[in-house]
Amino acid sequence: MTLITYRNLCTEVYELTKPVGEEYPDVPYFIQQLSKIGGRILEGMVGTGRLLIPLLETGLNVEGIDTSPTMLAACKQNCAARGLNPVLYEGSIENLNVPGKFSAIVVTFGSFMLLGNRTAAIAALQAFAKHLEPDGRIFIDLTLPVGSFKTESTVKQREPVRCLDDSIIVMQTSSRIDWIEQIEHTLIRYEKWKGGKLIDTELQHLPLHWFGREEFVMCLREQGYTDVALCANYRDGLQPTLSDDQLCFSATLA
Repeated sequence: MTLITYRNLCTEVYELTKPVGEEYPDVPYFIQQLSKIGGRILEGMVGTGRLLIPLLETGLNVEGIDTSPTMLAACKQNCAARGLNPVLYEGSIENLNVPGKFSAIVVTFGSFMLLGNRTAAIAALQAFAKHLEPDGRIFIDLTLPVGSFKTESTVKQREPVRCLDDSIIVMQTSSRIDWIEQIEHTLIRYEKWKGGKLIDTELQHLPLHWFGREEFVMCLREQGYTDVALCANYRDGLQPTLSDDQLCFSATLA
């Protein structure tokens, strides 16, 4: 069994539990925000197209990038099924190197934290700055993994996921907190069963690096961003008050 990040079983679970076309709080928020900006837009860590596709269907000029070829293959398939053919890149946002510049760059649903450490996060902010047009804007949302703070080193069984071929994927997770580096290391074991037989398995390592609110504001300003704004849970004007609020940051390149 190989230690991997995003491969077949992970992608299959993501497709089944976060399907394109469902209602998600970030979709109307980004449609509203990005429609004001227009121009060429990049979604970093695009995954299977959960956000990309409704943005494209609204008429926005959005491209996507992801490190996982499996996720990108699912994204292309989902786009093709809807008659869409966006520009997609395989690569990492901390080493972003694609043609041209963008009026906005988006990383949603806490995916920015999957960069795994502060060095990679800062590298991504610097790479974004190189790919933004003057006055270009970034949108990044973050969370605090408070649930894992309370259950560190506890093995948890997730709800089984039934697949389209009538197989079942079961998952076990455990996490370890590196308090000094602010990283939650999670191991997820996927097992796919059909007819009482184990037919596939994966082991996924997810390093999740978190920031405090003011810490991330400082990081943005240190990398040359201004006009930093923050709202909670994809609702303009709503300030974070709870530890499990989604922290939705936006900032303009100075």
